[in-house]
Formats: sequence, structure tokens, C-alpha cells
Amino acid sequence: MASPDSPDSSDSPGPIGDGAPANARDKIYLIGFSATGKSHSGRLAAQSLGAAFVDMDRLIVRRAGKQISEIFEDDGEDAFRRIEREVLREISGEPGRRVVSTGGGVPVDVRNREVMAASGLTIRLMASAETIHGRINRPSSRRNRRSGRQAAVRPMLAGSEAEETAIERVRQLLDEREDAYASAADVAIDTEGREPPDVAAEIVALIRSRTDNSEAE
Repeated sequence: MASPDSPDSSDSPGPIGDGAPANARDKIYLIGFSATGKSHSGRLAAQSLGAAFVDMDRLIVRRAGKQISEIFEDDGEDAFRRIEREVLREISGEPGRRVVSTGGGVPVDVRNREVMAASGLTIRLMASAETIHGRINRPSSRRNRRSGRQAAVRPMLAGSEAEETAIERVRQLLDEREDAYASAADVAIDTEGREPPDVAAEIVALIRSRTDNSEAE
């Protein structure tokens, strides 16, 4: 069992392809804003399902050789989104079941939505702007730098230092991304007031239910 900070076997995608084969819809994509539980809940769900876990932010940091905030600062958002698209395409074409924690902005690009729809099931994790802000600013979250997760959210929240301003900025981004999130998601899970093991259990139950229904058809 991999520890939260150890490399996953799926953290080294192969060469870029044109996406997954038509019959390989075995990926489980977790989408949603930062701090909705995609990484923690996703890792626990993957362990229960016997699947590989993939954190896209970690892969992007490894590929670029710098934190996500540094990619934004040095190369710009367009460069970051390009790497993000490449990594998603690579993951989609890999063999075997994978639970994938995507970056908060992944579904905004229609090309990414098409890749996810063609290669697996997309689950949206949701929480309020207030809860998201609180989770981002927990001391334990601020200390966790290794995955690049916190660096991923800060460029989009630049200048939002006061609490009320920061919460309003999260709310604004949620509103801007709502259509993309809703369009991409096959199903949504509310993580408000819930711990990662509980959310992970719902993800696992959902996947197993769909698998059982598919086998029964």
C-alpha cells in the first residue's frame, strides 16, 4: 500500500497518444475545485478498488521540474494548461483501472472533457466556497507541499488575502466553472461536512454498483 507521499506506480505515463482505445473506459476521473477531497478520497478509493491512483498535479510538477505556482509565474497559464492536457491524454491511454485526481481547471477545456468521456467515468466532488477556503487554509494543508496541490490553487487566487475576499474569489471561480463541471460529470458527490474515508466509500460503492449492473446486462 503506497503512503500519501510515496510515488504511485501510475505516476509515469507513457508516450502521448490520441487517447484511450474505444473499448478502454476503465478510468475513474475525480473532478472539482481544489480541496474538495479528490486526492485524499481518491487515494483511499483506489486502494479499496485495487486500482492505481494518479495525482495529475504531482505528475505535472514532476514533468516541469517545478511547482505549479512557478509554472504559472515563469511560463504562464497557457503553458500549464498544455502540460495538463498532455498528461490527461497519456493517462487516458494507459492500460488498467486508474483513479485519477484531476486539477480544478481540467474540465474547463472541452478537449479534456472529451478525453474523460471517452475513457472512463467522471465523478464530481463538491463543497461550498466557505468549506473549500477553510480546507485550503488548514495548517496541515499549508504544510503539504510535496504533491503541488496547494501551489495549484494559489495562482488562481492571487491577490485574495483577506478571508472574505478569498471566499468570494473561490465562489466566483466555482460560478465560472459550473457549466464545465456539470457538463463533464457523470455523477456528483457532496463532500460537505464529510471526511475522506466516507467520501471514498461512496465512490467505491458507486463503482461497484455500476460494475455489477454492467455485468448483469
